[in-house]
Amino acid sequence: MASGSEAGGRVLYSKMMKGIHTQHSWGNRVRMLKLPFILLDRSGGMYAGAIAQFYFLTAHLEDALALQASHPWVEKLLALKMERRGGYEADLRQLLGPDWRGVAESLKTSATKNYCDTLDAASPESLVAAGFILYGALVVGGGKATQAKVRGIFPSCDHVLFDFGNHNKLRRDFRRLFDGLGSAEDVNGCSALDFLPQEASVYMGMNNEVVLSVRCVSNLVRAIMASLLVGSIFTYGYFKPSPPVVV
Repeated sequence: MASGSEAGGRVLYSKMMKGIHTQHSWGNRVRMLKLPFILLDRSGGMYAGAIAQFYFLTAHLEDALALQASHPWVEKLLALKMERRGGYEADLRQLLGPDWRGVAESLKTSATKNYCDTLDAASPESLVAAGFILYGALVVGGGKATQAKVRGIFPSCDHVLFDFGNHNKLRRDFRRLFDGLGSAEDVNGCSALDFLPQEASVYMGMNNEVVLSVRCVSNLVRAIMASLLVGSIFTYGYFKPSPPVVV
């Protein structure tokens, strides 16, 4: 099996994106249905319940990455400084109020719990694939354009989650990171070019399970709305990035 350095650069990122698109193209279909449902409720409650799931996932990912900071792949991922926990917390505080932690915990689904358990037990190489999914959805398809769209629907929240500073530069650096890993030497017998696309596909499947698991016991319509909105961010955003924004 060829090592990453033998295969050459500027390959891994595209390979990972194509793998996600092939296996999880339902996000493209979901986006066509989202707007009518979203407009039915301006409270932001169902949106908060949905992004709470990804807050828990991101918190577990970032804790796990911190424990593996010396691993060469993890070190490169952390160097991009994409941590999102603070952004999620700021938005949830505005959307759910002072007891946001307790409310968010009460909304945690079994799919989210299983995903968190997977992250806690993951190898450092696997965590980098998870970072590609959980950070990439915001970096590749998010940014100021998405922030403006969501703020237009839920104006009571600042949506700090989507604040990345120079988003265009970060998007470029994100791609270069993974292309660089694809052209690097294997680590612990693990080839990024072979391992990361397969592992990212697994995490994308878990993302989809979380989106579908979002619930709001008192109102089924709101549960559907939350699933569709977050689905559009955390799945469709990968395949059709927001237009570049001049910063």
